[in-house]
Amino acid sequence: MKLHVIPPRRGAVADVQAKLQAQIVAGEYRPSDRLPSESDLAKAFGVSRPVIREALMHLQALGFTTSQTGIGTFVVSNRVRVPLLVGRYSPAHVREVRRYIEVPAARLSAQRRSDRDVGELAGILARMEDADDPSKRYLLDASFHIAIARSSGNPLMVRLVEDLRDVLEQNSLAAARAPYRRREASDEHRAIYDAIVDRDSDAAAAAMEAHLTAAEHSIAAWERKEAQ
Repeated sequence: MKLHVIPPRRGAVADVQAKLQAQIVAGEYRPSDRLPSESDLAKAFGVSRPVIREALMHLQALGFTTSQTGIGTFVVSNRVRVPLLVGRYSPAHVREVRRYIEVPAARLSAQRRSDRDVGELAGILARMEDADDPSKRYLLDASFHIAIARSSGNPLMVRLVEDLRDVLEQNSLAAARAPYRRREASDEHRAIYDAIVDRDSDAAAAAMEAHLTAAEHSIAAWERKEAQ
């Protein structure tokens, strides 16, 4: 089976995980199949073995694979089988915290943003609206939220939003695949952007609140479907 090669870079773990997960979901690797060795995967993806090892750990945490010491990693399911947990925190916990970080970040962005910030947000928004691939839209969505945090002028907010996006990655990516969410999410992002451009802090905060609520409902629907 031919593996797709990707260049090593920051976020390589997520890239490798996404590729392998997509292959499992597509049936290229079926339940009971053994994945190639860490060395073979490292060569195929052009990354180090620690990157492969971490990506495999993430797949196992999601219930896609299991590891047998001295034998290898085997596919056990082609769908998420367990709730995503990072440390002690579930996505539900993280989504609650998002409101206390991203809503104030949007408010501060409207107050403090520069013309350069507006240009960056506009560019991300345009690419997001043109993107057909859900994975690409998810990455651009993450970049949009991080750019808002950056334009708030508070570097700690940037770090917190980045960490939260990492935790919610699998859930948010699954929600991004829902066809009805593409247009809704685009309108929600546009409302946030317009309020930031207008320096209307109250509108920016309200638009972010509405967007997070809609995203939560979409993710909850996905979680209910996966639990069936």
